[in-house]
Amino acid sequence: MESLNGMSLRQKIGQMLVTGFPGTETDLAFEALVREYKVGNIILFRRNQRDMAQLETLCQSLAAFMEAETGLPPFITSDEEGGVVSRLPADMAKMPSAMAQAALGDAARVEEAARLTARELLGVGINFNLAPVLDVNSNPENPVIGVRSYGATAEAAAQYALAAFEGYRQEGILTTGKHFPGHGDTNTDSHLALPVVEKSLEELEGLELVPFRAAIKAGIPAITIAHVLFPALEARRVPATMSHTIITGLLRQAMGFEGLVISDCMEMDAIKRFYGVDKGTVEAVKAGMDLVFISHTPTEVEGAVHALEQAVDSGELPMARIDDAVGRIMEYKRRYIHPGQKVSSGEMAGLRSFATKFTSDAIAASCPVGQGSFALGGAPLFVSPLRSHVTLVSNVVNGDYSFAGAMQQRFGGEAFVMGMEPDEEEQAHILKLAAGCSSLVLGTVNGNAYPAQLRLAGALAKTGIPLACVALRNPFEIELLPEGVFRLALYEYAPETVELAMDYFKKD
Repeated sequence: MESLNGMSLRQKIGQMLVTGFPGTETDLAFEALVREYKVGNIILFRRNQRDMAQLETLCQSLAAFMEAETGLPPFITSDEEGGVVSRLPADMAKMPSAMAQAALGDAARVEEAARLTARELLGVGINFNLAPVLDVNSNPENPVIGVRSYGATAEAAAQYALAAFEGYRQEGILTTGKHFPGHGDTNTDSHLALPVVEKSLEELEGLELVPFRAAIKAGIPAITIAHVLFPALEARRVPATMSHTIITGLLRQAMGFEGLVISDCMEMDAIKRFYGVDKGTVEAVKAGMDLVFISHTPTEVEGAVHALEQAVDSGELPMARIDDAVGRIMEYKRRYIHPGQKVSSGEMAGLRSFATKFTSDAIAASCPVGQGSFALGGAPLFVSPLRSHVTLVSNVVNGDYSFAGAMQQRFGGEAFVMGMEPDEEEQAHILKLAAGCSSLVLGTVNGNAYPAQLRLAGALAKTGIPLACVALRNPFEIELLPEGVFRLALYEYAPETVELAMDYFKKD
């Protein structure tokens, strides 16, 4: 393993960067980044993972190639939160989303889910899981956190996120708490724009910072910084990612965090569109960032390397800041990168069974006591939007799939695919289709944030025809439905969860 003193500036900068590539095998552009720019870490997405055997082979080849070219083993990272943010292939186990896990009120089960997730990640060679989420989802209209959060209160978010962290720790995988100092009270997706949280430090201390303080006390090894503006904390009006006041002043000095500080992807529009990846990366490192994610575009990685080199050469960025970051990275590689034990086919079957049961039980917990099952009759009408990306961080989806179509295929009747905000004409058409039906089943997607869906639910309820409403993503609209409506929450709009939901419906 390289020593810090024997490394060139380019080698050091390479250790501070994380990037990816587009397919199931490395391409020439990625290999050039490793050979020429000494990029020392990788992020894997769903696009890189065909099945468990391929993923294991890929991780082995990445580890060997990157260590040979850079002198250090790589962090092999992935976002495996569960549910809507899961990168693993279909033949591996995927736990439900954080909010679904917490819905059962069983912290021990959350801990076990994390332990099993760590077990399978390490088994294929992924040594750094970009989880758990520590955000408090205090804003039901938040487009990017939602079901990724363990709770709408600081206490719930902290309790279950720390249970997950404990499960990860038991297996020895590196993890990160995200997104500091809090992404839960935004109504903007930082993948697409630059969110602003207009809260004082005192207000943040009472809510958003509570889970982070608890995680730091528990020994969480890394924290991810949010691409969010906090004007009351940072007078320069730059996002937390680029704020020395927030990273060094608040997180390091005031809160005493000594672990790895890592960025969200610098190609998200909150940084790329408003500041540029090059400038954003330099400012992030100056602010105290250790590990910078530039996840997709080789030219952006190259530009960031040159920008960091120029900043050091000009004296804008002290070499001591680089050495501080790289020294910490090397220490955490020494602690956390170790061979994982391969998961047998029998053990993987058990992991998948655990995950399916956990998901099923979370759906059951959303079903009011005494509700039972919903009788469809001989002529049901199923209505829903298509499955789509609510946020770019979510899993890749098949845009032709719909809850309505899947239900029709299983139970017969009629299906209608509506828009996310059905206008008056579309709602009138759906009401016309409803006439004479034996039952109505409406699938909603974040209906509290798309009120036309709830207006449709109200109009369908007034027909007097038995109505069921299935919340396919965030569950918040469940509490806003008219009395007497059959209700169910899936937490994830996916074929697997829809299949589980079908158990709550019967033909007569």
